[in-house]
Amino acid sequence: MRPEEFCQQFNLLEFVRENSEELAPFSLSLDKLKVRFIDVGIIEILPRQKSNVYTVLSAGIHGNETAPMEILSDVVSRILTGKINLAVNLLVAIGNPKAMLIQERFTGFNLNRLFNGAWKDYLDDPTAGEEAERARLLESEVAKFYRQANEEIATTDGLGQVRIHYDLHTAIKPSLHQKFAIYPYLAERSHSKAQIRFLVDSGIETILLYHKPGTTFSYFTTSNFKAHGFTLELGKVKPFGENNREDFIQFEQTLIQQLAGNYEFNSEADISDANLYKVTKELIKTSEMDELGFNSANTANFTQFNKGDLLLDAGKNSYLAEEDGEAIVFPNNKVPVGQRMGLVVKKS
Repeated sequence: MRPEEFCQQFNLLEFVRENSEELAPFSLSLDKLKVRFIDVGIIEILPRQKSNVYTVLSAGIHGNETAPMEILSDVVSRILTGKINLAVNLLVAIGNPKAMLIQERFTGFNLNRLFNGAWKDYLDDPTAGEEAERARLLESEVAKFYRQANEEIATTDGLGQVRIHYDLHTAIKPSLHQKFAIYPYLAERSHSKAQIRFLVDSGIETILLYHKPGTTFSYFTTSNFKAHGFTLELGKVKPFGENNREDFIQFEQTLIQQLAGNYEFNSEADISDANLYKVTKELIKTSEMDELGFNSANTANFTQFNKGDLLLDAGKNSYLAEEDGEAIVFPNNKVPVGQRMGLVVKKS
């Protein structure tokens, strides 16, 4: 089959389903693109015209978060058929293909707790080993991709921002702000006004500024490669085929503008309309007896509490809201000991 015919028929999600166990790497040479199929669900697409922008788009780190995978699949198809004139170097990844097949959050362990080298402690774990291997592979391929970038301009802002990573998710719970982003901890770097402006323009209603290092995919790219990395929560978890794609059209259209080189980043952008929150505390499960102090099953992300409200019932590690307006994000009683039961946030 000719490369052009292959591209006309290609569907990323179907291709992953058909090659879920393993994939022998292969390449396609097109008039305007060089395409490498690296591993199951991992594809590098490079325009023949040189670009100093290296963008990673990932989805399906959790296998039941279907809308982002549908968006990514459609974007790849449109690039391969020339409907999007790709102007940046692009790496796309379906994060957890085996979890995608069963539409479960993970097969054994939360993949988004295994990045930034955390996978090293789980390779021999009978429950987490499969996800640990996937985290290792994703880190390795992202590293190879980003190291193609010109080191001299890798840390600049505006039009020179050469490393970008959008990790696309949907939340388990309803949210008072349906679309929101988590901006990973940056240590000595400043938050990018250009990227915040892009997120607002793409329909992201709220941005959480994280307060410490983590083990998420977006923190890995942010901390190791000075990428503009974000975890983007685009809505609520639904099965394949049940997503209302109209809910995502603003994000998808703005993303396509960026991929085609038609979005102009502005390092001095006005971000006064950005709804910024900062994370003030993680509620960590320290024993099987710990419980959130409210009904987490019925509590939407960004629900606010009053000073003195019990947020975590954990004996000496209990936490009461320290001021009016503290809100909760990602509340979840059903996590293993040592993992996060929720984030306490407040307006920045």
